[in-house]
Amino acid sequence: MKSNVPNTLRVLNKTLVLNIIRQNYPLSRAQIAKKANLTRSTISEIVQELLDENMIYEKGVDHGGLGRKGVLLHYNEDYGYVIGVDLGGTKISLGLVDFNGNLKHQKTVPTFQVADNQVFIQMLVKEIETLILETNHDPKKLRALGVASPGIIDYQNGVVLEGSPNLPQWENLSLRQIMTKHFHVPVVIENDVRAGLIGEIWQGSCKNTQSAMLLSLGTGIGSALLIDGKIVRGSHNAAGEIGYMLFSKQDLEVDWSDRGGRFESLASGPSFAKLYAERNPTAMNLSTPEVFQLAQSGNETAKQVIDDIVEYICIAILNVITMINPEKVIITGGVARSGELFLDKLRERIQFHTLNRTNVEIQLSNLYELAAIYGISILALSSLEPSIQFVDVDIC
Repeated sequence: MKSNVPNTLRVLNKTLVLNIIRQNYPLSRAQIAKKANLTRSTISEIVQELLDENMIYEKGVDHGGLGRKGVLLHYNEDYGYVIGVDLGGTKISLGLVDFNGNLKHQKTVPTFQVADNQVFIQMLVKEIETLILETNHDPKKLRALGVASPGIIDYQNGVVLEGSPNLPQWENLSLRQIMTKHFHVPVVIENDVRAGLIGEIWQGSCKNTQSAMLLSLGTGIGSALLIDGKIVRGSHNAAGEIGYMLFSKQDLEVDWSDRGGRFESLASGPSFAKLYAERNPTAMNLSTPEVFQLAQSGNETAKQVIDDIVEYICIAILNVITMINPEKVIITGGVARSGELFLDKLRERIQFHTLNRTNVEIQLSNLYELAAIYGISILALSSLEPSIQFVDVDIC
């Protein structure tokens, strides 16, 4: 029987060389050989393969050192591009990302107000095509597509199992299959908060982090988990559905399945305006951002509303800390944009109830909606080229 070890070793060496070039370019062949600890002849063969595949290119010379000047090798960021889409209840964000994970173009459009999912998808396809044309990119260089959607997503099969009430007929939907037929490229579908966590790992607050939670506080509540270097999806793709967390024995007597969950009813964006209206009936039409504005201006009722709701957020985060012992908790979503009003109290409360070995960093996201675009794009790139290591954790 013929051994496949040499071929396997060659593939591993090629992967190593490609990642060294991507992460450190420009480099000469000699510099690559030194970093990879491989012979010059092996490096020359692998480099020629990558040049033939157009994954890298030659430009300039290495002026350092003595003797013959080595030609510098560059990773080809323009080998192709991917489109990342973040579907929201009120807006849709689209991003064009190059082959090195750099966001080159981004646009936002209002979520389409239609009742039929096929009409919705047709409009989405049109927006993607428009982004490609508006940015003067060759449609033939589109390599992959990623869509981040709210709801429970079967990542392996690209199916929306349970979706958002803000998107039409958004359940048991074979979204990957439909989008593949339109664009004829690999398509990745993932939960939007989970994609956001991958984006935070790639370009945000979770770089060089092995365990973390992303908590999204917006119209709804969701979370995503990174545990010991691996994105957790759960046995039925529902890991992170923190909006259904309960807080009392009385909560056990209520069916929360059609209400978004107990935690969501207590601490999502609309909860701030609702609680303020209950305590101040003359302000029935105030929005949540207006409640935060009142608190910032010193309104005591608004400040107390925020403090009371933050207590539930503290409890939820503390419960997660006891289970997964994360390094960081990142808060994102519309509520987090006013996080300066409650972050100090949140940190103080959590620190009071954690020990040295469970202490955790609490941060606000600095990416917000861009995180999901980055994350779903990195997932698309990784599914297309598994050999390229964009992040140092297992995201697939």
